[in-house]
Amino acid sequence: MLVRNNQSEKTNGNVANGEGNTSNSYVEEIEDGVKINKSTKLNEAKEIDGLTIANIQLTTESGMTTLLADVTNHSSAKTEVKSIEITLLNEDGAELTKVTGIINALDVGESTQLNIAMTSDYVNAYDFKVNVK
Repeated sequence: MLVRNNQSEKTNGNVANGEGNTSNSYVEEIEDGVKINKSTKLNEAKEIDGLTIANIQLTTESGMTTLLADVTNHSSAKTEVKSIEITLLNEDGAELTKVTGIINALDVGESTQLNIAMTSDYVNAYDFKVNVK
């Protein structure tokens, strides 16, 4: 059974690094008003504490950005609930925003979906880093 993670948002107010700018070649409009980020760097799987974050999808619609990703426990033990901080970065590596997500406890080999919603347009992010809080 997959359990959708709780999410919360924490922004640092630093949105001058391109918020709303979707002229990047890796941002594509997939339907009227809906844009998806196709950056290869953003879509690289990330590893943290035995968890793999993969199949990352960053979309925006009506000024709201959603980050979806699959999280799989590749460690040798069941994980506890983890609070993670994702930092979205532009092409220069500068921080666009930080958001917080919760990953539920996972048995070995078990997967769930990470779902973080943001109230601003960050679809132009080029990459992200993740840290356990």
